[in-house]
Amino acid sequence: MKTKKISSLFLLSVLIASITSCNEGFLDENPTTFVTPNALLVDKNGAETYLIGAYDAVQNIVSSGGNGVDGWAIHWGTIGTDEVVVPPWGGDRKLIYLQQLTPTNNTVRSIWENLYVALNRVNSVVDRIGAMTANQIDIEDRDNFVAQAKFLRSTINFALVSTWENVPLIKNEVTSLDNLEVPQAAPDKVYEFIIEDLKAAAAILPAEQGGGRVTKGAAQALLGKVYLQMTGFPLNQTDKFALASAILKDVMDSGVYNLLASYPDVFSLDNEQSVEMVYSIGMEGPGKNEGGLLSTFYGPNGNVNNGGGWGTCFINQNFEASYDRDDIRLLNNIAKHNANDWTPEDGMSNPDAWTVAKNNWRGWKWHAPQDGASPNDTPFDNPYIRYADVLLMYAEALNGQGLLTQEVIDMTVNKLRSRARMTPTAVPDMVLGSSEENATALLDERRKELCLEGWRRNDLIRFGKYKEAISGITQGGPNAGDPGTEYQDFEIRWPVPNSEIQINPSLDPDLSPGYY
Repeated sequence: MKTKKISSLFLLSVLIASITSCNEGFLDENPTTFVTPNALLVDKNGAETYLIGAYDAVQNIVSSGGNGVDGWAIHWGTIGTDEVVVPPWGGDRKLIYLQQLTPTNNTVRSIWENLYVALNRVNSVVDRIGAMTANQIDIEDRDNFVAQAKFLRSTINFALVSTWENVPLIKNEVTSLDNLEVPQAAPDKVYEFIIEDLKAAAAILPAEQGGGRVTKGAAQALLGKVYLQMTGFPLNQTDKFALASAILKDVMDSGVYNLLASYPDVFSLDNEQSVEMVYSIGMEGPGKNEGGLLSTFYGPNGNVNNGGGWGTCFINQNFEASYDRDDIRLLNNIAKHNANDWTPEDGMSNPDAWTVAKNNWRGWKWHAPQDGASPNDTPFDNPYIRYADVLLMYAEALNGQGLLTQEVIDMTVNKLRSRARMTPTAVPDMVLGSSEENATALLDERRKELCLEGWRRNDLIRFGKYKEAISGITQGGPNAGDPGTEYQDFEIRWPVPNSEIQINPSLDPDLSPGYY
């Protein structure tokens, strides 16, 4: 289920933009009248329309991007990692990849601004729907809508604190131009607010696969992911491993989610909201102003009208080499063919199609057809948290406590490896080792399973392996160079944009050490 495009006018402020669209399915009508929030928020239908604006707020910025918005998942989560390399013509993406960011980088500024615009829109939904009375809306419906918005707010705050570490914590809608000089909060305070929101959401939302709506399992799974991130840099709160394992076990025991039998099927248009999707950000294209970038940002050599990609980045060859040759994930996730000459089916399974030189291999997870239907406006939903991720996080959380067992490995990692196995002897099972050996295996498995979904940088930082991974990139061909020689420890975070510091003197440049 996806949401149909809707429009409703928010009260504008310096950090707020009008809701202009969302995805297909939540509402059946396209409203044509623009109204103020006070006129709209008089009943359940108006509240639901306003809620859809919160979904729209995160649609392109928290995801891989779309509709002219640089997505956080691509630029933070993938570009500056060991999954891809970037060509010399990569613009700002090249600078992210090469660890050459400055506080004046336009993409960093754009993502910061768009995250805060999205945050204010979602804060408006939480505050205004939350203020509705029983005369206007059933209280159970009201609380459900607010809970969904709190989850969406958590995705924004999680992106902010993961990326910049010290960020302004804005808990309510900004409706005035007064008192806009908000200082940065310490990261633990931001995480505390995220946890508060997610616990509140999980207590109210239904236990079901939401078809694009936020549900209990989504809030619990994100809470588990947040707890795990707190175990690494900069907080290093290892007590959170136990909290993560408990909440992730609740998701696993819910009976709502499961793995699909076929790994490639997970990323098919037919399975965008399958039982494996704990939460997936809806996209709708082409030609509806609702599409994303998947299958074109990542896609084979060849014209986008033939199912090819842009050539914005290439696959890290060491990443490709880490796969077993008979791992279906290798064939699904990395393109070695030219889409002008081969169908997606042949490109994945026919060795005769694998004629592209290895320096030009491309990421390839969402396989666009050869019909030219979505060259720059792809309809593929963006997975945010999959059940596969839940399984791997659960194993990680137990390993962090020294409680990982072979039985748990078999029901998590080895369950994924079994699905990936194309021949009986391929993709050997993981065997329990020391905590350090287990952590290495789990991090490697996360890259093979979850590549290009936007979590790699957070994973590397959490496991304490970011510098090692960046320094290990050595690849020739049409890439911009090797980033390891440029990397310095302060670049584990992004700089607060200089333009923001200029207009908000409460922002402290010393909290972006090394950049100023």
